[in-house]
Amino acid sequence: MDLYAYHPDQQRLARLTNLEAIDDPINRPPAAKDDRQKQYLEPPEGIGEFDISHDGARVAFSYQGDLYLVNTSSQLPPFRLTRTKTAETSPAFSPDGNRLAYSREGQLFVQDLHTGELWQVTEIEGEGASLGGWRWSPDGKRFVYTVRAGAGRKLLLPNYAGRLVTANSFPRTLPGDAETELKAYVIPAEGGTPVAMEPGPWGDKVLSFAAPLWSPDSRWLLRTAVHPNLKQAAILVHDAVSGKARVAAEDKDAAWVEPFFAAWSPDSSRILFTSERDGWSHLYIVSSDGGDARQLTHGAWQVDDDRTFGHEPQWAGDYIYFASTEAGTAERQFYRIRPDGSDKQKLSSREGLNIGIVSEDGRDIALMMADVKNPFDLYVGGYRVTTSPRAEFANFAWPDARVVSFPSRGDGKSVAARLFLPQGYQPEDRSQKPSPAVFFIHGSGYATSVLKQWGSYAALRYVFNCSLVNKGYVVLDMDYRGSSGYGRDWRTGVYLHMGGPDLDDVLGGVDYLRSLGNIDMKRIGIWGSSYGGFMTAMAMFLSPDTFRAGASFSSVNDWENYNAGYTEERLGKPQDYPEAYRRSSPIHYSSLLKNPFLMVHGIVDNNVMFQDTVQLSEKLIHEGKDFSEIYYPEESHIFVRDESYIDAFRRATEFFDRNLGHE
Repeated sequence: MDLYAYHPDQQRLARLTNLEAIDDPINRPPAAKDDRQKQYLEPPEGIGEFDISHDGARVAFSYQGDLYLVNTSSQLPPFRLTRTKTAETSPAFSPDGNRLAYSREGQLFVQDLHTGELWQVTEIEGEGASLGGWRWSPDGKRFVYTVRAGAGRKLLLPNYAGRLVTANSFPRTLPGDAETELKAYVIPAEGGTPVAMEPGPWGDKVLSFAAPLWSPDSRWLLRTAVHPNLKQAAILVHDAVSGKARVAAEDKDAAWVEPFFAAWSPDSSRILFTSERDGWSHLYIVSSDGGDARQLTHGAWQVDDDRTFGHEPQWAGDYIYFASTEAGTAERQFYRIRPDGSDKQKLSSREGLNIGIVSEDGRDIALMMADVKNPFDLYVGGYRVTTSPRAEFANFAWPDARVVSFPSRGDGKSVAARLFLPQGYQPEDRSQKPSPAVFFIHGSGYATSVLKQWGSYAALRYVFNCSLVNKGYVVLDMDYRGSSGYGRDWRTGVYLHMGGPDLDDVLGGVDYLRSLGNIDMKRIGIWGSSYGGFMTAMAMFLSPDTFRAGASFSSVNDWENYNAGYTEERLGKPQDYPEAYRRSSPIHYSSLLKNPFLMVHGIVDNNVMFQDTVQLSEKLIHEGKDFSEIYYPEESHIFVRDESYIDAFRRATEFFDRNLGHE
């Protein structure tokens, strides 16, 4: 829950907060005031956002909707800056550290930390208009901020756990919805008349995933934008005074474009960005005026720029620092390279994941490192700062895994996977009793799970897989089509058909297990959550004789129900590609189900709505199918209560034991 500071010069770790005792009645959530819901409150979230002053002396953070300040070097407790019913979020120090900006009720505010003066900077008006991202200019004189125009669609999220049923609304797009406008403005830090930034060549109805980035000299703004058709992306440079825009770089993709990562050079003259224009995400540099870009990195591997495991590329001093898959897709090693593409150096040495960040002066490197035996911990200058696991962690019998590959059943392309084996079991040894197997299908679609890292991309799902292995199951975990880290063609391999080529990859895993010679192919199960739940449903329906049992957690069962951004990238708009939606949605194939099928879902899921499981349940009932379901009344997409995880994984284990005949 708490905030810590590490001082590299002293090799000292300091705990800055102790928030466990804070209980402010004015900020208690509605559930805490309901006699029934308060018995099952979710654990406190802790600190979710903080900002460090430029001199490193203070930290501002938001906790339970209020703002706090704390010194990084003293033992004094945090100073509480606000105590209001209205939430204050996203604190950010001015460059000189004398003022603090934050958002409140959809507006931007600034407080002078010396005089206490507080003022409202923005006046965003219009039905449904909302403040997006914002940033101080490096000279502290202005802000850039974005505004999403229009209310857009809102959906209801019913909660049945209290004495009365409640239904809060929340913003949610659906495939086929009209795009809303996204505008950017510059405004003086003291408030005043905002200056609109030109929208660029595609107008205001673009996707943009971060606030515009100031150049170090405070003269220019860098903005990345994705065309409404999702097949083009551009890097725009705005004059911060006039708002005039020019295109510095542009990418196109016949499927859907991967949005740019982009950042300024220290002298404000060039732009560092990543692009898949040669089929792999690599580093490029272009003049801020545009023109031909210089490619810095090359090869059939990619620069890690999606912050899945750590940090984006960083230009510090005379080097650009980045993590990549050059050592293999199951690893992330940390490198630096000069801006002219010379002198590339590997800075990390340990096998596994190594994600770094560099101090602005280039003196200190902080690395988050993990390997097959250890989860992430922090190292600075080679010194270990944190030890995350408890002492008993090392005493647990974590199973070993082999990194393997096999051809997809569809087009024969190689699929990376990890094979987890019970202790002492050799699948090639026919003298041993054949073991049953369970396939694990990772979530998100565009993620990766085949890593030389304890816990992989989702630690508790990894733990559940390990528990199955220790009961005697072989577990196969794979990076099917669409997973990250394998280049552009693999990323877009599910275009217009999710549950098609990626399901062929899963079935290639079935062929691989059969080839080992000692897997009981009559006792094969499958499970996954979110996209993994969707894939589980597709496998159970479209290959009904392959898997004896399937457990589908939080599954998308009809892609017309999911959010527009993710879905339209892969399937287009439903009015344009109705067949793509039909062939990609499990609900249209449920009549093919033959074997036991378990559905697990949180009722207050605001990502994959509970309706997906309700609608599939209703269809299975009318089709006379045998299925089971478990619902969790107060859980969302990612469960947060220990009791829920324990219950769900216990029931899933019993489901597999019962249906795979495991002794």
